[in-house]
Amino acid sequence: MVCILLTPRHLAARRRWEHRDWEQHYWSQVLFTDESRFSLECDTRRVLVWRNRGTRNNHEFVRERSQYRRAGWMVWGGISIDGRMDLHIIRNGTLTGRRYADRILRPHVIPFAGAIGDSFIFPG
Repeated sequence: MVCILLTPRHLAARRRWEHRDWEQHYWSQVLFTDESRFSLECDTRRVLVWRNRGTRNNHEFVRERSQYRRAGWMVWGGISIDGRMDLHIIRNGTLTGRRYADRILRPHVIPFAGAIGDSFIFPG
C-alpha cells in the first residue's frame, strides 16, 4: 500500500467537487464546532530532548515533572452561516463523552438542530 499526500491544489479541487452543487441554503443547515484546551503550564507531555552526542542518560538533561494535573480549561464554540454560538468553558478535567453530551450536545447543539429541522448537518 502506498500513501500519497494530497497537495493544497488537490485539497482545494476536492472541496470544490464535494460542494459544487451546494447553495447558500444548504450551508445554513451546517453547524461547525471546535474545542481547544488552554493550560496554565507549559508541559504538553511531549518529550523533547536537546543534548550533545555522548550525553545520553546524563542527569543534567532530565527534567522532573509533577504528577498532578495543573489548572486548565477546555473552550468549545460553534459557527454557522447565520452567526456564532457563545464560547463555553469546561473546567476541571477532560472532556469525556459523557461530559460532552451533558455540557455541549444537549444544552447547545440539540436546540440549534431543532431550530434547523430534519436537514440539520453536524460534522462535529
